[in-house]
Amino acid sequence: MKKIVLTLGMSALALYATNGDNLIGNGSKSRAMGGVGIATYFGAENTLSNPALLSYGKNSQLDVGVMYFAPTIKTGGTTSDADKNFIPHVTFSQGKDGDFSYGIGVYGSAGMGVDFRNSGNPSLMEARTNLILMKVTPNIAYQKDNFSFGFAPIIQYGSLNISYSNTGTPVGNGKSDDYGFGYKLGAAYDVSPQLRIGLTYQSAIAMHYKDTLSVASAPFVPTIPNAISDDLEQPQEYGIGFSYDKEYFNISADYKKIKWGSSDGYKDFGWVDQNVYAIGAKYEKEGTWFAVGYNHAKNPITNNYGANSNIKAIMNTFNYIFFPATQEDHYTFGAGTRIAKDFELGLGIVYGVKNTLNTQGVTGAFKVDHSETSATLSLKYIF
Repeated sequence: MKKIVLTLGMSALALYATNGDNLIGNGSKSRAMGGVGIATYFGAENTLSNPALLSYGKNSQLDVGVMYFAPTIKTGGTTSDADKNFIPHVTFSQGKDGDFSYGIGVYGSAGMGVDFRNSGNPSLMEARTNLILMKVTPNIAYQKDNFSFGFAPIIQYGSLNISYSNTGTPVGNGKSDDYGFGYKLGAAYDVSPQLRIGLTYQSAIAMHYKDTLSVASAPFVPTIPNAISDDLEQPQEYGIGFSYDKEYFNISADYKKIKWGSSDGYKDFGWVDQNVYAIGAKYEKEGTWFAVGYNHAKNPITNNYGANSNIKAIMNTFNYIFFPATQEDHYTFGAGTRIAKDFELGLGIVYGVKNTLNTQGVTGAFKVDHSETSATLSLKYIF
């Protein structure tokens, strides 16, 4: 297990995300439809979104894919060098066995970071940061009449690295990693043959990255009373989704609440809870599909611009120079087709509209621009 996760993690060197530090969705169909997946059946992809939906699979499926992620972070007029990333996923779902269905997903789920080491801009402190999160999620689903229920234990691998220059003195203790454990619950109800409602809940996952945040924050003591804890807990989430089918068309919408504001670490940096809205439409006929979507979530990071406080300037430095997860609006589209009797090729593209804000850190005022483009290519084998 450890070897699998580390191998995948090495392929996602400087992973970025879109709803805070979470990807808006996983898999080509979900990302083509704005990140929906709480009520919409996609096959093996649903091991990543709602385990209850595995109940709708008639055949076994293996879905293997990779996302090319190209973020553009420009801070103080300087563009971060961490701008090319590859994020893999592997999912499997077994055809229904009586009332039960099974599956497993291994995938990159979240992250953020920058690389300003060669920027020549002293106000950016030669910062290099990198947070990577990977998940392994075995799934089991049970269906009775119009109801489906799912459960997925979560094994999470995380890696965090923070380094910068403090008036010429290097700060940072190298990469630290940890494993955490949580779970995801899912439910689905068919209101009619056309309309389905889905519900999900994901527990918080405690993570501890030894000698990272504490070492990085130590030079700012006693301006801040104590060094910051190395705990950085991935927050709990809950969501509701709707999926409506009419002949060859599907329209889906999801709402998620991400609880950054009560999560250890994130709450200490002033992150607030985030409301995520996703909508998508898909046309599918005879093994070929086309999809479009939209995803919106307000930047969850508190901006203390103009605040007359050294402590708030330090928080802005960590949030907006070191870890600028400020993306808000995303337009998505994609397509796929059967390339053989048992194989389907899919492509999902996400364009994150540039979000611009002004803030103030320990080195003065600066502007942050954040935009991103990604393409997810997947190959599904149905057997």
